[in-house]
Amino acid sequence: MAGLNSILEIGKRSLNMNQYGLGVTSHNITNASTPGYSRQRLNVAPSASEKTSFGYLGTGISIQSVQRLRSGYIDQQMYTVNQNMGRANQRENILRLTESFLQEPSDSGLGATMSQFFASFQDLSLHPEESANRNAVVQKASLMVGTFRRITDSIDSLKKDVLKEAESKVDRINTLVSSIAGLDKTIMTASASGSTPNDIRDQRDLQVVELSKLADIRVMDGVNGSVNVSIAGNMILSGGNSSSLTATMNGSQMEIHVSGIPQKVSVTGGELGALITLQNTTLDGYAGKLDEVASALITNVNAVHKTGYGIGTPPATGLDFFTGTDARSISVNDTITANVNNVATSASGSPGENSIALQIANLQNAQIVNGNTNTIGQYYNGFVSSIGTDIQSAATETSSTQLVMEQLTTQQNSVAGVSIDEEMTNLIKYQHGFDAAARVINTVNDMFKTILNM
Repeated sequence: MAGLNSILEIGKRSLNMNQYGLGVTSHNITNASTPGYSRQRLNVAPSASEKTSFGYLGTGISIQSVQRLRSGYIDQQMYTVNQNMGRANQRENILRLTESFLQEPSDSGLGATMSQFFASFQDLSLHPEESANRNAVVQKASLMVGTFRRITDSIDSLKKDVLKEAESKVDRINTLVSSIAGLDKTIMTASASGSTPNDIRDQRDLQVVELSKLADIRVMDGVNGSVNVSIAGNMILSGGNSSSLTATMNGSQMEIHVSGIPQKVSVTGGELGALITLQNTTLDGYAGKLDEVASALITNVNAVHKTGYGIGTPPATGLDFFTGTDARSISVNDTITANVNNVATSASGSPGENSIALQIANLQNAQIVNGNTNTIGQYYNGFVSSIGTDIQSAATETSSTQLVMEQLTTQQNSVAGVSIDEEMTNLIKYQHGFDAAARVINTVNDMFKTILNM
């Protein structure tokens, strides 16, 4: 049978195990609300048995490890959903800003000012000799021109802000990658010596989650508990060593590069991916549609206006109504703003004749945009509608990915989350186990005293 020393050793091991279990349990309870914390569990196993003449007898318990409970599979799913959510949310925010520049529908929107411009020529055709109507034409034209420029200036300013925001995201990515690399080195050192730095791994994984919202990353297990992280196929973190990203402009296109690699990184996901797409494609596309509207307006109004005559002796003719070529440069001809009598209304030079004014007014209903398949109003309304559709698409993706993320978070919490009720049960279990182990030791101590007193 087991000797008293063996029993005393069993009691000591039980005391140590229950004491350690109380420490793990109290750590879980303390960090129940800590962001990114993963529940820890004390893993134990029976210690090696001793052979006796009657067979093998147990020698108590052995602490195996303190396990960090977390699902790596769910983490991988969260990284993917997080980058989609970051991209959709960032895109939605910028598109809503763009929509606000248009101020549609309203009396100050471009659609309304273009209608007012054509209507002013319609009014002028009724009384082509009246200076009030001529002044109204110039005023409405100037208002429309100002609206074109306000929108394009706002888009240009937004592009600058998007570039600054993208550079800020790149800086944040670099900061996170560098921090994760530092934590990985600590984890690798501890793991190599047989330790389990669970809390440090929680800190690292929390930062990886934030990183996944910024770009389309891929995370793989590395050596000694480290992680390897790549962006769009380019490794930026491996074995505790990290690389930095830079954002540069190549003409009008923003490019992302990994330090030491000349090829650009095709970042498409996360907030950074959304900003790159907005900067390089979306906002330029919107500006291009405005340019197409302005160009059609300039070309067709000028084509009619230069064939007509104003009023005066002699009446002015051959004048362009607009100068410029697109939405950024469109302007009312200075010769016309200086003298409203130079507004052409007549095809013959007769002061009361109004055919030119009518032709310009009728351009509102002429198919002169998009390969002569749309009127100016139809094309512009389609443009406004397309922005609304883009916003709705981004908003739908944002809400759907948020829902998926909530479900994944719930699943991960079922594995990694701390249940206070469960921990209180463990607390009582370890407390009673500690008390019982102490009773064993006290009993063995009394037995020793009995032997010594014999």
